[in-house]
Amino acid sequence: MQLIEFLPDYSTWDDWNGQLVHYYGEQQFPILPEEQWREVAKAVTVNPVFDKFSIPDPENFINWQDWALSLIQNVNGDGA
Repeated sequence: MQLIEFLPDYSTWDDWNGQLVHYYGEQQFPILPEEQWREVAKAVTVNPVFDKFSIPDPENFINWQDWALSLIQNVNGDGA
């Protein structure tokens, strides 16, 4: 079972993006400034590690926190 254990509620973008790279380093997700969070999110949406999950389209979100929470809920289930 795959879980994302780092929550956006208690993180800055730099922390959250860093955790994504740390835990999924082999996926080579980019490290970008917060203004470019959608580029990182788009990299997640096309990544084969997450292809069995319903990954939310970042264009449907105003901020990265809401997108990341939706991502975590889709990957972890309702217990996230």
